[in-house]
Amino acid sequence: MENANVILIADRNPHIRGFLRRELSACGYHVRLVKTGKELLKEIYSRTPVDLLVLDPDFPGVEARVMARKIEDRIPQLPVVLYCIRETDNLSDCFTGNVFHLEKNGQSIEVLKEIIQQILAGAAICTAPSTDR
Repeated sequence: MENANVILIADRNPHIRGFLRRELSACGYHVRLVKTGKELLKEIYSRTPVDLLVLDPDFPGVEARVMARKIEDRIPQLPVVLYCIRETDNLSDCFTGNVFHLEKNGQSIEVLKEIIQQILAGAAICTAPSTDR
């Protein structure tokens, strides 16, 4: 059964983008990929709807807070999962909507899938489940 939800993956690492595409496509999501902050903003400003953004804001040449404000200005209701190797200096403060933090690690893909499913199902999530290191 195919899911109509569109997930935008924004990560500069091609291996992570490909891995997330395979994993989330296997769950039935439509997945679009971007590899730069410029491509991300182009997608956000396009008329093609996005249901959820999985974002590693560590893009070269783009200040993460500026990018966050532009995303928030364009689509304030867009749920965002900050999928980072390390903590982002309170980047979630830039968003007023649904923002969830998840640290990239060996077990995080299953947690990411669960968070995405809950967000898109409209379930209330106070914080992202923690992953053991």
